[in-house]
Amino acid sequence: MVVPKQASWITRKILEARQFWMQSQYTTTNNAGLIIQIYLKMLGDGDRVPWKRMMFGNVARNKAIFIMWLQLQKRLLTKDRLLNWGIDVNADCVMCQKALESMDHLFVHCEFTQHLWTKILNWMQRHSFNSNNWEDHLMWMIQRAKGKAQRAQIFKMVYAETVYAIWHERNQRIFEQKAKEADVFARNVAYVCNIRAPGGSKYLVQSWMI
Repeated sequence: MVVPKQASWITRKILEARQFWMQSQYTTTNNAGLIIQIYLKMLGDGDRVPWKRMMFGNVARNKAIFIMWLQLQKRLLTKDRLLNWGIDVNADCVMCQKALESMDHLFVHCEFTQHLWTKILNWMQRHSFNSNNWEDHLMWMIQRAKGKAQRAQIFKMVYAETVYAIWHERNQRIFEQKAKEADVFARNVAYVCNIRAPGGSKYLVQSWMI
């Protein structure tokens, strides 16, 4: 079946999947194997992102995972991006008022964020990070999320909740003129993670004091 050129994107995808199904259903008698074939075909040959392990098996709240997903793709609407689009905004970081707000600054260099990360990592009984830029920060995060050990699983959850907390605090300061101290907001992250931790990890998380 020829896929019409004027068809919408979703229509083309449905017809392509149907065509692949018709071609594939006679190549195997294993239904599970056929489903995997179809999934991989529809997935395409796009690059595999290095931070994929942060998404899978992460028990953080859905909204936290979504904000982290945007952050990892550098798609959050930080002020430097708004300025590049020609939108007139006060470009200063609302957390520290010392630099232009960008991904690098907000999640790596900002004094407020650094203090928060120090509090969170001390609570997790981990060493503080010393990143010079976003790429260093990304590698630091990926290394600590490797494997299936409890601490790696907990780290993914805590990272997502911390990123969400930073972005939420930033928005509250801009749009509602409300602000919390880093210590308060570190305790809020710890509280959420205590609640969200799965059964096998809950005792470890609750043993940490902040």
